[in-house]
Amino acid sequence: MTHVHCTVVRSILQRSRCILKGLPYTGNMYTLLRNILQIFFITIIPGVEVRGALPYAIGVLKMPVWEALLVATLANLCIAPLFYLLEKPILAVASRWAWFRRYRSRLTARSRSTLAKYGLFVGLAVFVAIPLPGTGAYTGCLIAEIARMKKRHAIASISLGVLGACAIVFLVSVGIIKGVLAKWL
Repeated sequence: MTHVHCTVVRSILQRSRCILKGLPYTGNMYTLLRNILQIFFITIIPGVEVRGALPYAIGVLKMPVWEALLVATLANLCIAPLFYLLEKPILAVASRWAWFRRYRSRLTARSRSTLAKYGLFVGLAVFVAIPLPGTGAYTGCLIAEIARMKKRHAIASISLGVLGACAIVFLVSVGIIKGVLAKWL
């Protein structure tokens, strides 16, 4: 069974090498696939998202910068559509817990100033773009749900915020990991 599984994986990787022949990637395809999956799963963890995945990919996994940015961004962009796909059952279960109800009320109070200052669409995008704990795509989805924002407008606003957060985290990661830490290490 293991031999068959390894043969199938090996043939898929050989085919993908042929497909990706024009790209300047010279590493092992198995390592590439493993790194992509690691970064994808780290990115979809609530609270971590791109803030933890991108520095991990660049600093620990030593992935090429363009590859790490692409994978982390695409994974973070998947959060809002997945949330809206599973919104009703997730919120029904989570609303049973007192800590979630408290979190939701604090979130409403905390986001009110940003949303009032910039308007709902831009305010939500700015809120999601701030790369601090508690301000990512999951929180943006909850805010949009609380504000009863249309799903397509919410996904667009959250996506803009995610792109902003990815850009900020990318610039900080590359600056710190490639610049400052390179002098110290």
